[in-house]
Amino acid sequence: MNIIKRLRRKFIILATIGVIVVLGVALGLINTIAYMRMQSQVMSVLTYIVHNDGAVPQKIGGSDSSFFGDSRFFSDPSWTEETPEFAYQIRFFSVLVDANGYAKDIDIQHIASFSKQEAIEYARTTVEEARENGTRQGVFKKNRASYAYLIKPNDDGSYLIAILDCTRDVAAVSSFMRYSIWFGLACVVFYVLILAALCNVAIQPFVRNMENQKRFITNAGHELKTPIAIISANAEAIEMLNGKSQWTDSILKQVRRLTNLIQDLIMLSKMGERSQVDLVITDVDFSATVHSVVDSFRQLAADGEKKLTAEIADGIKVKGDSKCLYELVNILVDNAVKYCDDKGTIAVALRKPRLGKGAVVTVTNDYADGTNVDYSRFFERFYRGDTSHNSQKAGYGIGLSMAEELTKLMKGKINVSYKEGRITFTVRLN
Repeated sequence: MNIIKRLRRKFIILATIGVIVVLGVALGLINTIAYMRMQSQVMSVLTYIVHNDGAVPQKIGGSDSSFFGDSRFFSDPSWTEETPEFAYQIRFFSVLVDANGYAKDIDIQHIASFSKQEAIEYARTTVEEARENGTRQGVFKKNRASYAYLIKPNDDGSYLIAILDCTRDVAAVSSFMRYSIWFGLACVVFYVLILAALCNVAIQPFVRNMENQKRFITNAGHELKTPIAIISANAEAIEMLNGKSQWTDSILKQVRRLTNLIQDLIMLSKMGERSQVDLVITDVDFSATVHSVVDSFRQLAADGEKKLTAEIADGIKVKGDSKCLYELVNILVDNAVKYCDDKGTIAVALRKPRLGKGAVVTVTNDYADGTNVDYSRFFERFYRGDTSHNSQKAGYGIGLSMAEELTKLMKGKINVSYKEGRITFTVRLN
């Protein structure tokens, strides 16, 4: 059934969104910690280099909080202290720049990718950018390699700059991030496949309950037709024998109401089973359809001392099922005439959309009591604004639900709005 497919699709989409959010937060947190730990480890090494006057200390431990805060939470210095070879694996250079911007001491013996002149240029550029940005540390790129720098200001106005090759660290974190993203996508795909296979089990109770409701409505509707037909026939026979009276007139009126209710219930129960395959899609003269509906309600509106106006553009055609389109407009106009205020105005309009093809139908009526109404529930089945059900308006809260179903079948959109004492239903069809 069409409604079951929509429910299944919505269930899968919402469950997938939930998993994506959870995975995104978890993987994002893990990657953030990995990146901060790498950055902390790199800055720990640079801190000890600048505190050792640009040389490599034999032991490298936690960070000095005087420059960039205590990052020992993210670093793990114990393994560097227990690995004697670590000091010889560091690739870096240092430059001491005096207060006038001239390079004094240059140490490039621990790196091969920078010449002496390049080391001076990069050191000067780094100091200038640090002054502009107000920072003492950062990362820059040279070709495909990544380098971290740390600047230590001295009391005499000079600066000691240490630049460390952190390409392997950055590449490791980048690879981890990339693989974690692929892992997350694989988990989502795998989850969707499992969910698609098992979601029928999850929604089975709802499906069974809905099918039982539809079966009950259909069977009850058919069973009620017989006694209603008998009541109608008996009332007509009494009229033939004794003439019309207020009693027989009331009986026949209620029989007609019950007959219409049963027909609407049966139609509503079968509405969810219909799909695009069941429809006869043709080019429908929608202008003529709306004209026909409006004309059929003119006398009813006049009898209720209500004014019915129409502003219908000619020659508007849409692709759809002619019967469904007629029923859709009929429901909206009937609802407007029924609930319009006494001596109020019902306005029906049909126009082309501003962009693209299709049609826009609006049905507006005076509705003074609509200020505090929950319009979000108007298209719910059996919903009525008068919760006491004592309203003198004839209706069962079925029509607007049917209008929404018909609009979905036509692949259109329907909405309701309220402004300045008038309620408007708008249908957009492609």
